Amino acid sequence: MELIFSICTLVNDRHHYSSFLRSAKAAGFVDNCEFLTVDNTSGKQTDAYLGLNRLIEKSSGRFVILCHQDIVFDFDNRKILEDRLIKLEKMDSNWGVCGVAGSKENGSAAIRITDHTGTDRHIGELPAQVIALDECFLLLKKGSGVRVSRDIKGFHLYGTDICIVAQALGYSSYAINFHIRHLGSGRMGIDYFDSYNVFEEKWSTFMADKHIVTSGAAVFLTGRSEPKVIKWLRASFVRKFRKLRRKWSNRL
Repeated sequence: MELIFSICTLVNDRHHYSSFLRSAKAAGFVDNCEFLTVDNTSGKQTDAYLGLNRLIEKSSGRFVILCHQDIVFDFDNRKILEDRLIKLEKMDSNWGVCGVAGSKENGSAAIRITDHTGTDRHIGELPAQVIALDECFLLLKKGSGVRVSRDIKGFHLYGTDICIVAQALGYSSYAINFHIRHLGSGRMGIDYFDSYNVFEEKWSTFMADKHIVTSGAAVFLTGRSEPKVIKWLRASFVRKFRKLRRKWSNRL
């Protein structure tokens, strides 16, 4: 029997997780579903990047849900989620990950949630393509190969990280109209800024201008949006600079 949903959660509060589990089953997540957890109730903690990647690898469902232990399916149910995924697939079969709250490329929000900031929040036309998603609820296609980074640690920003990884693999990310309740307060402690610094350093390096000499030809990569002639001039400058540097290195 094919599993449809693998529902993966880091658990450090058994009471919250029990409430979540009851609401999930009441919402129809019973047949063809599996619930996978990382037990963080003891002193030793497994961070989100490591723990969620382990759960994704372990999962067997067609879709993998990565969610907080403190969400509740008070509003929409499994049938509605499946309908939303069918609509998303028809709109863009190349989607890799989706969630309930995110940011679009222009900086505007795309949200469908009830949380500490407000009840029945519905911002923007959904589904909407986004470049970042909130971590409280993420859903990915298992077959896409989308994962969170293996070289970042902590419990923050993996919703943004997974959207960048999806894009690098050729997939798009979306916020969808699936209404859930998130009980979390959204507080940011010192650990948030630790994750932020590692996240920023990793992706800034990855997105920096690169001049790569392949077996066929040199390729100039840049994350900047600029006219081709500007890219050509900058690439030409980089090539000349590298030639001069090699020339002077050989003289020394």
